[in-house]
Amino acid sequence: MTTSRCKHIALLLFSLLAITACRTVTEGYRAVHLVIDNRGAEQRFKSITDRYARWQTFTAKGRFSIAGKDEEMSASMQMRMVRDDYVFISLRGGMGIEGGKVFINADSLYIVDKINKCYIADKISTFTAGIPISLAEFQDLLLCRAFATDSVAFSSMSSDGGFVVSSAGDGGVDYDFGFDCYNMLGMMRATADGGDTSCKAAYKGYVDTSRGILATSISIVSQLQGSLVTISADYTPSSIVWNKPLDDNFAVPKNYRQIDAALLLQQLGAEL
Repeated sequence: MTTSRCKHIALLLFSLLAITACRTVTEGYRAVHLVIDNRGAEQRFKSITDRYARWQTFTAKGRFSIAGKDEEMSASMQMRMVRDDYVFISLRGGMGIEGGKVFINADSLYIVDKINKCYIADKISTFTAGIPISLAEFQDLLLCRAFATDSVAFSSMSSDGGFVVSSAGDGGVDYDFGFDCYNMLGMMRATADGGDTSCKAAYKGYVDTSRGILATSISIVSQLQGSLVTISADYTPSSIVWNKPLDDNFAVPKNYRQIDAALLLQQLGAEL
């Protein structure tokens, strides 16, 4: 075999490997094949959680909004998550220019208004009505996955074939996860303080990915610094990418001032 031919074959093999590597990252999605499941709730739940494949990073584009009693903010978003590390959401206006950021790690939650050079800082529980929740659990919430399921109880089947899985988390928090007759997660409810404090999430618009079923629309009804708000994230299915290398750095600039949440949302709502 000539040297020239060897180089040609090596180049071809390298190209094929590169294409294969790209596909492992951007393999896309497909429509969910909905089939009514008539098995018992325990069997059905096991088949659901068995599809929760491990992941390292998640990225998606779409829309992010926070709507309260007197304020509303909605913007295009680019979401990036590193498992057990952080959630980063870049908020962009009509021209595609970044005007705000949301950053969440194990300790803190920040919402930053870059235009007015201000921010709010709080805990993850700011988005969950004060109910304590870990970063890993919050990421599962965003990825349409049940969590805190080491010990669970199952409800009897409803008339439409759905069922509810209940579990107890840390700090006296109770979780309920509602599935329909097709085993799609439709709702999550977290309650604490004997049921006096609650946070609810609703899911719709499902797609099938290599890491399991993902809802493309998530709404969380909660509180933000004392006010009832609805937080929504809508993913564009074609933009979803798993396990792409990420390395986001975040820090609030020293010249930014900390302000009230309602004022910051009003400002972002007017700007984005």
